[in-house]
Amino acid sequence: MKRWICVIGVTESGPRFLGSAEIMSLKAAGMVIAAPRFHADLSTIIREGAELVAFTSPLTGLYAQIHQRAGSPVVVLATGDPLWFGIGASLVAEFGGEACDIRPNISGLQLAAARMGWPISSFSVVTIHGRSAETILPNLYRRGRLLVIGESVDTPLIVARLLECNGYGDATITALANLGGEYESRHDCLISEWDMKVSAFHILAIETTNNAGLPYRGCLPDIKIENDGKLTKFDIRVNAIAKLAPFPSSVMWDLGAGSAAVAIDFMRAAPGSTVFAIDHDEQQIEMAKRNAQNFGVPSLQHIKAKLPDGLAGLPRPDAVFLGGGISFPVIKMAIAALQQNGVIVAHAVTLESEMVLLEAWKLFGGDMARIAVQHASLVGEFHGWRPLMPITQWYFTAHLNSNTKGS
Repeated sequence: MKRWICVIGVTESGPRFLGSAEIMSLKAAGMVIAAPRFHADLSTIIREGAELVAFTSPLTGLYAQIHQRAGSPVVVLATGDPLWFGIGASLVAEFGGEACDIRPNISGLQLAAARMGWPISSFSVVTIHGRSAETILPNLYRRGRLLVIGESVDTPLIVARLLECNGYGDATITALANLGGEYESRHDCLISEWDMKVSAFHILAIETTNNAGLPYRGCLPDIKIENDGKLTKFDIRVNAIAKLAPFPSSVMWDLGAGSAAVAIDFMRAAPGSTVFAIDHDEQQIEMAKRNAQNFGVPSLQHIKAKLPDGLAGLPRPDAVFLGGGISFPVIKMAIAALQQNGVIVAHAVTLESEMVLLEAWKLFGGDMARIAVQHASLVGEFHGWRPLMPITQWYFTAHLNSNTKGS
């Protein structure tokens, strides 16, 4: 089947300024999908009898209508470059690349970079269109630059208050509205002083100073994480995350997740990852949900189950962390599910759990380690070392075998 869905990028100047080939595609289409602000111009371009419709939220509301016209010309008028934080990715995922003819235009992100004088390589891009504003947080760092695709007139104020609460009050925020259009505007301000609304069609440019907020892609400090005392402490968590080896779009299981600190740190380090936090305690799950929201990873998936229940049907993991609910059946299921080169990191603080890890090490190999951490603190008028509970750690990689035991 030929490419029957034509996805045309348009700037804020509107469809009248499209090229002749794109105008011909519009005239040939039986269905044209576009934002309402372009409908007046489109009504003078499209052929008589063609259906002109607006986008729905969510976009999936239009899929059935598009499927009904399979093989017949459909045009989707998208903003800028449809495959750069645009609608093109959703259409390709639903209808396949072989059905979609993508024709990019100048992106609003490119225009924003030009207005700011920022090289493309010098900033990151985040969209909070249909997403929680907190998803910005893992992308912030000292002396950093960020372009944020907004959703509504309230977005700049929401973003400003969020960043101020997380230590970035002295950062600068620039709202670039209606880029490339007749009513293009620019508003610059300190994060802490922002108090205005702008057009819903805008991009925010944020530039941070040397002051630090949350660590960029690093492990969160214990004091920031809501917990009930049973927390994988920072020094131990850093070790675990390094061995879990997060990477973009990976899959991770956090078993006996508790506060979900390990799962959250993994997600912050692995953009686009899919992570499952499994716990049997409803209060722990609610606490984990609050932590995930507060630290910018609201897509963390929570499962209430008593292990090993809840594991069946999950995507095969690249990494598994066992911080609670350690048992031999759980370990066997985790090993069986691992992707090639996947890893398991398991922590035991009780003798009973340690015995399970010892049995797993003897049978499956890997590495056993004892991790003890002490922090200096006051002892009367002097200072001394105060130890944390030692951790027994079993580290297993799917390509290892028993010949690596004890190495």
